[in-house]
Amino acid sequence: MNLGGFGSSFKSPEDSAFKRGGFAGRSQTTFKALRRLHGQNLESKGLNDITDAFQQFVTRARFFSIGKLRRTWSHSAVEFMKYRRLLPMLLADGERMDPSETDDFDAALAFQAASKDDRKIVVSNISPRVTQTQLQSFFSQFGKVSNCSLPLTERRSVFATLPKNPKHCGSAVIIFKRKEDADKAKSATEEELKLYDQVMHVSAYSSSKKRSTKGAMIIPAEDNKDEGTSMSRASSTQSLTASTISASGNSPFPLDTLPDKVLERIISFLPIIDTIRCEMVNKRWMELSMSSWSHINTLILARETYGFARFFQGQGSIRNSHLKALLRRGGLYLKSLNLSGISHLMNGSALQLISSLCPNLKDLNISGLASSPSELNELSEALPTLEKISYIDMANASDKAFWFLLKGCGRSVKFVDFRGARRLHGRCFKLVGPELEQLYLDGSYQIDAMAFEDLCTFAPGLKELRANECYRISDENLSMVSRTMADLQALTLCGDRFSALTSTGLLHISHIHSLTELALDFNPLVDDRLLEAISCELKSLTALSLANAGTDQSISAKGINSISKLTNLSQLDASFLAAVSSSSIWDILTDCKQLELLQLRNCTFLSNDAVFQMAKCHNVKHVDLSGSILVTTEAIQNFIKAFPSGDNKPQITIVIGGTAAESSSLSVRGSRVVVDLSDYSSLVHLPSEDPSVLKMGTSQSVDNSDNEDEFEKLTAQRSFYIDAICGEEESPIEDVEELKKWAEREAKELGLIK
Repeated sequence: MNLGGFGSSFKSPEDSAFKRGGFAGRSQTTFKALRRLHGQNLESKGLNDITDAFQQFVTRARFFSIGKLRRTWSHSAVEFMKYRRLLPMLLADGERMDPSETDDFDAALAFQAASKDDRKIVVSNISPRVTQTQLQSFFSQFGKVSNCSLPLTERRSVFATLPKNPKHCGSAVIIFKRKEDADKAKSATEEELKLYDQVMHVSAYSSSKKRSTKGAMIIPAEDNKDEGTSMSRASSTQSLTASTISASGNSPFPLDTLPDKVLERIISFLPIIDTIRCEMVNKRWMELSMSSWSHINTLILARETYGFARFFQGQGSIRNSHLKALLRRGGLYLKSLNLSGISHLMNGSALQLISSLCPNLKDLNISGLASSPSELNELSEALPTLEKISYIDMANASDKAFWFLLKGCGRSVKFVDFRGARRLHGRCFKLVGPELEQLYLDGSYQIDAMAFEDLCTFAPGLKELRANECYRISDENLSMVSRTMADLQALTLCGDRFSALTSTGLLHISHIHSLTELALDFNPLVDDRLLEAISCELKSLTALSLANAGTDQSISAKGINSISKLTNLSQLDASFLAAVSSSSIWDILTDCKQLELLQLRNCTFLSNDAVFQMAKCHNVKHVDLSGSILVTTEAIQNFIKAFPSGDNKPQITIVIGGTAAESSSLSVRGSRVVVDLSDYSSLVHLPSEDPSVLKMGTSQSVDNSDNEDEFEKLTAQRSFYIDAICGEEESPIEDVEELKKWAEREAKELGLIK
């Protein structure tokens, strides 16, 4: 390609079209030649290596002047300037040459946009009553305002309940005619910026377009000292990148300088909404954001609902499209997905997305997602290696739905959580295999005896069985469980309506020698025989919960004393048991050296002697005495002093709400004991919400609809007991005259005399 003719025409200063101003007469011939040059170079691929440089230059050259060009030739002018700027690279072939003989472009005009930013200010903390016209008129006191932008918030609602008149966001951008006027507004006092009794804040405008270009580099001064007087093929490309200031270079910690692997790892720890926003920074960050999903193995949407949903539609409900956008990015790498606890508008199609986009899932929680049996079947068939499945509080799901949910993955599943499944009968348990280790069935009261027989047959390796409120379990089922499930470690049978179960049948529990955790809260079938059998046979038991169990007649001090034989016991809950007293629990506190958690709520016969003995339990971490009205300040203070503070020693919590102890008289200085003044004795509930057998000092919130009269009666009753124990009796009147005066005064108050 011969470029000599075009080169000679530009090299002659006296013949230059711009110098003479005669560009109008020769414009058509020149632009045709330029277009022909452009086409030939594209065909021969002679300019492919500098096409990026062309595009970067055009985006930066926002303002330019080319003599007497008419507006109708603006596109041709842009093409002309592109080739005009790169002409030295085409002619010099890497050699240095003087740009004054060819480049008559005024580079200063290209940076007029930067000077415009100096005339802009950002105003915040604007009163909601201010309009755009009022704001522009207000700032006219500092100088002439050319533009005032007050954005309005976009308020939308699914049900169109929000008002239609939009409100501004409290921030505005104002452009002055002169830079001096903008500086005057920046230095204004608070009184000068007060509008509607609200002081506005003025700050300098920072353009969001000042970003670093991918691959940009800043040339050192020693290597660039001749750049102002010379130009070559290499220096032309560098001049574009050198003039672009890196945004991260001005920050105290430039992220762009970090390696890709480090940035990728950092992005993986961000919330979902921020990870997606990183895709919009530039191409490099988009690639890093997409590859960061390979480090995310667990996704719990309940933690991301608010920000993620608002990012798409400004509403707080997750939809199928939202879930699809997530799973298309990271579904391939997910091992655990939890959809429970979110506000959503998803349907069964969400299960199809999961089955197609998450082939490597091991743990899935789809609680709250109503689906048909066919959709559940498709999900189960697509995930045959699923190990954990949760479908909680699905009261309307039929037994058929649970069957298809386990049809494809039942043999490999290790954890199943079907709590709150009120229509579940248990036919699906025929599909489980020996891999099943944990099964939660709390509140599924339709499960019958045949279901427990299937569990004993097909899942003999079960290690944890929660059957709270499964009222159809029978004596034969417990007998079969004790004979077939040799590895069972945790068993819960909490509830008060086990119609098919008897006290004799409950004794089969003592034959499960592998048990380490046992909960029988609210179970009226518990008696002294069971406690003695458990104490003699289950030597490995570490956690025992008997809150509200049995009756005052079935459980006596003898049964409570027998618990002391469980020397490995670390957690004990004997709340609301009338048989618990200082004498009956003394042996437990003495023999159970590993006791850490002790809950004795509302034990009315528990006195100070038991608390004195608790102070000798060196491993104790949590003691709950709330509602035990015979415990006084003296015993609590002694407990506090028994555990002085020290290095690397854990804190100890003692709950004394509802006792006779006075918090104002207690001193915890120099002790590691934390005194909790809460009263949990009125919280009576089944432990069906929390999978743990015993709750380490936690409690559920009190319902606001509780009867206040009953609460006042309970408070009055406790006050009576406390006054009876700690109060001082009034001294009797011994003087006869004072006695007569008192009798006369009382008679007048009663209206007996005048």
